[in-house]
Amino acid sequence: MLTKLFILFTIFLNISCAENSLQDQKKKILGIVPHLLNNFHFKPIKIDDELSKQSFDFYLKRLDFSKRFFLKEDIEKLKKYIDHIDDEIQEQSLEFFLFSHNLIEKRIKEAKIYLQFLDKAFDYNKKEEYINLDTKNLSYAATTQELSNRWKMLLKYQTLLEIITLEDQQKNQTNQKRDFAKIEKQARAKVKKYFEDMLVRLEKINENDRFTDYINSILSVYDPHTVYLPPPDEKNFNISISGQLEGIGAVLQEKEGMIKIVRIVPGSASWRQGDLKAGDIILKVGQGKKEPVDIVNMRLDEAVQLIRGKKNSEVRLTVKKINGNIIIIPIIRDIVVLEETFAKSATLMRKDKDKKIGYIHLPKFYRNFNKKNERSCAKDVEKELKILKEKKVDGIIIDLRNNGGGSLEDAIEMTGLFIKEG
Repeated sequence: MLTKLFILFTIFLNISCAENSLQDQKKKILGIVPHLLNNFHFKPIKIDDELSKQSFDFYLKRLDFSKRFFLKEDIEKLKKYIDHIDDEIQEQSLEFFLFSHNLIEKRIKEAKIYLQFLDKAFDYNKKEEYINLDTKNLSYAATTQELSNRWKMLLKYQTLLEIITLEDQQKNQTNQKRDFAKIEKQARAKVKKYFEDMLVRLEKINENDRFTDYINSILSVYDPHTVYLPPPDEKNFNISISGQLEGIGAVLQEKEGMIKIVRIVPGSASWRQGDLKAGDIILKVGQGKKEPVDIVNMRLDEAVQLIRGKKNSEVRLTVKKINGNIIIIPIIRDIVVLEETFAKSATLMRKDKDKKIGYIHLPKFYRNFNKKNERSCAKDVEKELKILKEKKVDGIIIDLRNNGGGSLEDAIEMTGLFIKEG
């Protein structure tokens, strides 16, 4: 039921929003989501001030859970809307959302100045200094000076942890004399790089990302498992749950603004073409003979959307090889099958009791909802059970560790493989 609701909802949103501006789309989604849930959710909730207050708390945590950006004065401004979210749902208003988005963006940009504390050595001779790492019991900073001091203590604490790690590594590797000044400088550089990267990632969070957080903060009031997926996330969900996609078959990683090839999927379009290798860096992506798009400093999810595409279409990757050479690699996209998604079986022997045990690993309850007669976990598990029965196993273990769920229909069907009736 939940799966069918998810698909129906996604199709409805895509159709209804296609002809409108981005802001109009957001307004429609804000108005539709709670009302749709109240028609289909197993436990409808009245859209009132109580829902508004709970949604506000969830959303505030998503915006600044560590309390490193907002000041008390910011929270007071935001709290003016604490019991107005229900009204904005009814009126399809984005006033609170846009105000909160602009405010957190401003505070994240301002936080860059605090990294200057790492430009010189800290004073480690002070006898008493205090840092509260329990964000639940931490209040928002009352002034910019208090927030600045909070960042200073955090950066100093992280530097001390890094110093301990580096000193331990030095002890294990050499018997050289301890050089604290050198280690301390290395620690500060490492901590600065970490926080610079963190702030860059936060700056890349755009209005659409935060709107998704805003909607999901409202949905969190209903239950922890009901979520809104915007179109790109819906595509990723369908890939995850079906175990296949249309693309080139390369696992990517974003590091320091560069999109790097981590692994080539065996049997994929990239694997058959042969030129793309692990360690290569993709600089540009072109659709066939069209002008390529520079993807340096682009978000990974945005770069992935450019690289994926319909089966039999061509993508041209401008790639920097490990030896420094820059070449253009043309790849004809194809279906990529993610074998690690699917059920697999094996037999285990218990030597102490001379018993043969069947083992089935099921990473997720997968099914391709967009195509009928495609493989599904229920069908695959049934095949594996037949294989294990032919091997005359004495018992069967089904391993569901790290299984994040998926198709409810298949979970029910699979239960029927073990229960005759009822």
